[in-house]
Amino acid sequence: MLLSSVNSDYNNDLHSWKEIERQVLNIAKAGFTHTQWIHDWDGEYLYSPSEMFQVRDLLRGCGVKAHTIHASEGGRRTAVVNGRTVFRNGERFEEIRKDYTSANEYTRLAGVDLLKNRIDLCSRIGAGAMVLHMQLPWRWFAQNPQNKDDYFRQVYKSFDELQPYARAAGVRVALENLIVTPWQLQEEQFDRLFDRYDPDFLGFTYDSGHATLQCCHDYYYFLRKYHTRLYATHLQENRGIDPALNNDDAEALAHDSHWVPMDERGGLIDWDEIAKWVAKAPLDLPADFEVGISGSTPEEEFAQLVACRKTAERFYQMVLAHKAEG
Repeated sequence: MLLSSVNSDYNNDLHSWKEIERQVLNIAKAGFTHTQWIHDWDGEYLYSPSEMFQVRDLLRGCGVKAHTIHASEGGRRTAVVNGRTVFRNGERFEEIRKDYTSANEYTRLAGVDLLKNRIDLCSRIGAGAMVLHMQLPWRWFAQNPQNKDDYFRQVYKSFDELQPYARAAGVRVALENLIVTPWQLQEEQFDRLFDRYDPDFLGFTYDSGHATLQCCHDYYYFLRKYHTRLYATHLQENRGIDPALNNDDAEALAHDSHWVPMDERGGLIDWDEIAKWVAKAPLDLPADFEVGISGSTPEEEFAQLVACRKTAERFYQMVLAHKAEG
């Protein structure tokens, strides 16, 4: 049987059960076997136990397996400035009320509670890994060298508390490579955390689209370096970016296209290269696609979703071929 996985919010991330159910039912009807639950990936929303069971029963009812979920790091990390959507990135944001990196102890603990809530969601719906962002306040780091040490001290506190909870639940946390955060600082972040925490707790999520926008020197750099910790993927295609613009919040977001991999418009990614490293990783297949699919009519949207599923199956076969080669 060919396996395939796509994000639950492939069409929109509206906070509406009607829209959530519509997309999940379409995912099942299109033939996908798995999904990454991405709804409520941003913000401070807490799932009640009854909602977790609602997600579980929705997926069970239509025969789609929960593969992974996308957790929220707390707070809204985007804003509209002069009519353009930007990441509120690089700075410290004191108004966020649930932030596992916060210097305010109550806010930090609330952020840990938010992550535990998403681990509970994983447990209830049967997902094995939880994708997590860590938007580094890199401009704040540059103001004072002590800021970086203070920041990671809080992160260590939070992960030290989260680790036994995740292990007891059988859930791994997988940090994602991001846009508009210099890749050198992301590498330092991954190295710090992977040196400190065991792979049965903390691993890596590879976002192929983010890699083309931030790791312009080598799209596969993080994938190669951290493939032994690869527990989740966000596979997507885009047209790339001028390296001079990749730390511009608005430009980076505008170029983060989330096209279906192997898109006919032509992207930058060698998908066989990615399949090769996925085959070597401890990733529980299938790899997750994270795409944006729309259409001028519901029929056009669904046709594109079916085409996406066929591409996901093609990628799955590419990974199996590399596994067979040893």
